[in-house]
Amino acid sequence: MTKKASLIYLSIAPVLFALSWYISHRMYTDFLQNGVGNMEYGGKERSFTYAASFTILYLAAYLVIKDLYKKKK
Repeated sequence: MTKKASLIYLSIAPVLFALSWYISHRMYTDFLQNGVGNMEYGGKERSFTYAASFTILYLAAYLVIKDLYKKKK
């Protein structure tokens, strides 16, 4: 994997984290506003956890791809 490709791949990670956090947070708040009605939701907001786990999977895929495309000597 070239240095330019690695830089592009790693620069997408913060954007991916922010986007996945925003989507999961919006889903949670929309659920509370529209879906619950008179019932109370006992669960906690886990938007950060979902975004972090998705980003960790993304970075793990980066490590696998980096290992597959080692630099030639």
